[in-house]
Amino acid sequence: MYQQIKNSVNKLDARFNDSRAGKFFALEERGSKLSTELSAGTATFLTMAYILAVNPRILAESGGPCVPPDGDIFSPDYETCMEEVKRQYITSTAIGSMIGCLLMGLLGNLPIALAPGMGMNAYFTYSVVGWRGTGMVPYETALTAILIEGAIFLVLALTGVRFALAKLIPEPIRLATAPGIGAFLAHLGFQTAEGLGIVVSDIATAVTLGACPPDKRTPIVAYDDACAQAGVCVTSDAYTCDVLGGRMTSATTWLGIVGLLLMVTMLAYKKSSGIIAGILFVTFVSWFRNTAVTYFPDTPEGDARFDYFRQVVAVEPMDMILVKYSNDLQGAAVALLTFLYVDFMDTTGTLLGLVSHMGLLDENGDFPRSRASFSADAIATMVGSIFGLSPVTSYIESAAGVEAGGRTGLTAVFAAFYFALAVFFAPIFASIPPWATGGSLILVGALMCRSLARVQWHKVDHAVTAFVTIMLMPLTYSIAYGIIGGFFCWIVLQIIFQSLALVGIKLPHTDGLADDEVLKHSVDETHRDVTIHDAAHSKHEKLVDDNLEEVEKTNSMDDDTPKIESA
Repeated sequence: MYQQIKNSVNKLDARFNDSRAGKFFALEERGSKLSTELSAGTATFLTMAYILAVNPRILAESGGPCVPPDGDIFSPDYETCMEEVKRQYITSTAIGSMIGCLLMGLLGNLPIALAPGMGMNAYFTYSVVGWRGTGMVPYETALTAILIEGAIFLVLALTGVRFALAKLIPEPIRLATAPGIGAFLAHLGFQTAEGLGIVVSDIATAVTLGACPPDKRTPIVAYDDACAQAGVCVTSDAYTCDVLGGRMTSATTWLGIVGLLLMVTMLAYKKSSGIIAGILFVTFVSWFRNTAVTYFPDTPEGDARFDYFRQVVAVEPMDMILVKYSNDLQGAAVALLTFLYVDFMDTTGTLLGLVSHMGLLDENGDFPRSRASFSADAIATMVGSIFGLSPVTSYIESAAGVEAGGRTGLTAVFAAFYFALAVFFAPIFASIPPWATGGSLILVGALMCRSLARVQWHKVDHAVTAFVTIMLMPLTYSIAYGIIGGFFCWIVLQIIFQSLALVGIKLPHTDGLADDEVLKHSVDETHRDVTIHDAAHSKHEKLVDDNLEEVEKTNSMDDDTPKIESA
């Protein structure tokens, strides 16, 4: 039976490779086949499907187009509006990702999936529009900035200017941007609104250890004339565990930690679906009512969630977030430049990294259909802004599909098919709790720190610039401030060094770790120990060789003796 199925699949693969579609995707040229591309597309989708749960939650925190009554951002009506926005964002995220994957598959013919970028969505919500619309840039203006950013990126892609621009960015900032965004994402994953609730507010130290159950949480109260009634604002997310105690006793936190450990374990064993498996496990456990970890508690809010969840299949409209642009771009310049920079760097790094892994990168750092591939990313960002999305970008999780054998755009097309199916299951994705997705934010944040190994830490200017870039992002809740801080640090240091060089004070040459005096001493000591060990080892080998010579002589004498006796 198995052999018959295998033979049928092989025949289908051979027939498809010879078809016009197979030749369009160059399956035979790249050594792939239909079944392999399907498997790769499935792996890619499973690896990045968490975006369907995480992205709507983060973008909805901006408040979207919701207008708070009398300026009260904590009113029940505003909360209801935000919940509706989150549901609509599930549909728009699925559609935007589907369109992005199709564009990359058909135009670029690469096995790379596109979706709203992690980090960019957080920047959109917390730094540009602001939490519940408390930022400096209105929601509609921010989406207009994203549309313009996509158009600029498209021009850069078509003209080939991107190569020249990439060389202008200082190396430490380029290498530190992804880790900084990763630290930002992990910071969100540790908090309550988007994650595990391990990190909570503290009046004295800003943040502290939390993870206390709901009945042990003391809300942070802000007194402000702008607040509603009685001048008191109480947020549902800003709380402390210092008053009533109960740190690290929250059942949902520990369930989320178990999910995180499951993700890490599966990825360690090369299971590409590790992230989505962890989310599904925690979500499934949280769907049982009358438990300490349920997402549907016996409250009016919990009952409303459960009623929506039971619909299972429903297509949410997008009337609240569709085509929300503004003619007023005041205050959006920094946001536009940051969107452009991060989108440019993220796409360039992801595409070049995966294409190089597939062996398609030439000696000039280019690859087939490179302009079409970058253009697909830019067009996807422009289309995504129509659906209210933050910039759409190439996903490094596509590496799962590449590892599964994906070599053509057919992998991205299959991923697009799965995103199309997700459009019809909004009630399911809307019922995924934050403690189920918090672990994925932490894990993705950790994986984004890989480029730290390439930072030249032995050079102080590189080290400080990279460190400032990374640390400012989570501490200021802004990717833009991290990048600006990095550029400021780098430029000032270079001005100082060049000024000193003009008066004859040159920067000491640094080739590596040994230029640090402390490390040099350590290296010298290690070298001395190795030298002594090598000398002892050589002496030991000489003794062994001498003994072997003696044995050979003895054996030779023993061999000669019988001959003499026989004579």
